[in-house]
Amino acid sequence: MTLLKQHAKTEAISTLIWAVVLGLVGYLTTWLWELLSQSGSMLELQKVLENAQGVLKSLVSAGGLSLASLDGWIQGYALGTWVTLPYVIFTALFAAGMITREMDRRTMEFVLSLPVSRAQLLVSRWLVLGGSLTTLHLFHFLGVLGGLAALGERGHPDRYALALFSSLLLHLFVGTLMLLVSLFFDDYGAGLGAVMGIGLGLNILHMGTAEATGALKSVRGMLPFAWHEVQPIVMDGAVPWGHMLLLAGGALLLLAVSVCVFQRKPIAV
Repeated sequence: MTLLKQHAKTEAISTLIWAVVLGLVGYLTTWLWELLSQSGSMLELQKVLENAQGVLKSLVSAGGLSLASLDGWIQGYALGTWVTLPYVIFTALFAAGMITREMDRRTMEFVLSLPVSRAQLLVSRWLVLGGSLTTLHLFHFLGVLGGLAALGERGHPDRYALALFSSLLLHLFVGTLMLLVSLFFDDYGAGLGAVMGIGLGLNILHMGTAEATGALKSVRGMLPFAWHEVQPIVMDGAVPWGHMLLLAGGALLLLAVSVCVFQRKPIAV
């Protein structure tokens, strides 16, 4: 518990900053729906988005749904594909610093000289990652609720919460994968570059293959970002239990592998 509290305190300020930013994102993107609708810009925006291509289309698309619908707008923008980018960046920065920063500073030997096992250290820091991601998603959800209140609209808060819970599981999975990769680096800069490249690379590959067919479509379906589908949740109220269990179970499996790798990792003095 002491380890958890210490690491949570270390990451508290950066987590709060990111949480406030994502809360504002949720509020502003929701609130903009009425502004664009009343200004008559919504139809023009939809036409522009329909002509977008490749990664850009995936990044800004509303999935072919009408932006005149509040739920269509929210699933496309307040909770859409582009929002995964700040989450991935935050997760990469966090994951790279969990172990690699201590290795780079040559302070890991001192940390492990305390009455704590390597497994306890890693799991406690992973739990802080989970708590930080939960905080970000909670603020994001509160921002969307604030935008709905400003619009005088009720929307479907339960569906938005479920979509954000799916996002939480996605980024916990990706964050644990990043943690595992970071354990193979002792240099913080190199480790950060590797985990950032993995997170953004998987995300861009997912967005860039939105219209793929054949074998490439099958490959896309195996990407973790494909297991987080906002549109069915928000528009239909569908609960993707299979994908959510896959993300949660995958994160725990990656954590177990990370513990094994860390226990065998030589510590430089």
